[in-house]
Amino acid sequence: MLDWQKWKYENRYKIQHIVGYEEKFVDEILSQIPEITPDDVIAQFPFKDNKSGNRYIDFMILNDAKGYKLPIELDGYAKINNKGYEKFNDFLERQNDLIQQFGIVLRYTNKKAFQEQNVVIDEIRRALQVQANHQVTADSKQKQIQKLIQEYEAKIAEYEKLKLKEHTTQSPNVNNGLSQVRSGLEMFKQNHTQEIKEFRKELTDIKGRHDEQLGSVKKEMQKHIYIAVGLIASIALGAIFYLQSNRTIPNNETMAFKTASSYSEQSAQPNHERSQSYIQSSNSTQYVGQTKTVCGQVVQYKKFSKGVYLNFDRPYPNPTFTAVIWQNNSHISQQLQDIENKTLCIHGVIEEYKGKPQMVLSSMDQII
Repeated sequence: MLDWQKWKYENRYKIQHIVGYEEKFVDEILSQIPEITPDDVIAQFPFKDNKSGNRYIDFMILNDAKGYKLPIELDGYAKINNKGYEKFNDFLERQNDLIQQFGIVLRYTNKKAFQEQNVVIDEIRRALQVQANHQVTADSKQKQIQKLIQEYEAKIAEYEKLKLKEHTTQSPNVNNGLSQVRSGLEMFKQNHTQEIKEFRKELTDIKGRHDEQLGSVKKEMQKHIYIAVGLIASIALGAIFYLQSNRTIPNNETMAFKTASSYSEQSAQPNHERSQSYIQSSNSTQYVGQTKTVCGQVVQYKKFSKGVYLNFDRPYPNPTFTAVIWQNNSHISQQLQDIENKTLCIHGVIEEYKGKPQMVLSSMDQII
């Protein structure tokens, strides 16, 4: 495996620069990226443009196993004046070819590369991660083209300012050259703006078709869900009817009615659904925390400061079960004031208070 010093020696003729920019880029940027080794970097990497012309990239990070194929170009004003102003449009098309072939192209001015080293290193690492995760898309390529246009509009403006500083009055050659550069950029923008519009229209059409297909799928799913819900509901209703037809009602118990007058006039039939979980008051301690129908003889109607206790089977302090009627439900306790020595069934949650089972009676609907 190569180390960076050996890599630089083997590529010394490919990274020659008048002030050593390429070598400095290797030392201060590429060698600081943990995801790559010298074996992953190729200097002056050859590629074919869309006209089958031979082109070269300053640096290519290439590793098929890791998914890396990342071109990096060191950029400067010289690239704007690449072999004369008339070649500027050709230079832009070259950049476009790189984007289309490799998905991502990173370009750095010498100033940015060596004054913002951490930013450049982080950007290269993110680009490698995007390639490794196969996240390069046609949309991301078009965004790069737009960014390329914006960058070189700014570069042309900077170049123009530079020339103004060098010449108090611009020479006809300079003016003509800048005019050609601007014309080349405008031509590039027009060509690729149309491409971008067509690409976005295609994306919109694709999204519309997908939304339409998704809508159809959703409707079909809803249809099946409704069918399934209807089937489940039918089964549940059938089960309810079956259970109701087979329920047994506790015998030999005299049930209490909801009003005091009804206790002396007739015997009550318990609610079928609630009587299914009917238990004796003497066994209620086994069902604390459960919702049950508790039946038993009320032997004591006992008032206290916050309401009334109905004590079952034995008087206070040893009842087997207690129904509590709080003061805010005094209408219930008034209707049950003649309940002593009668059988009462009430439905609700069995609670525990000081080791004894009890149930809060807050509605006449709880009485069966």
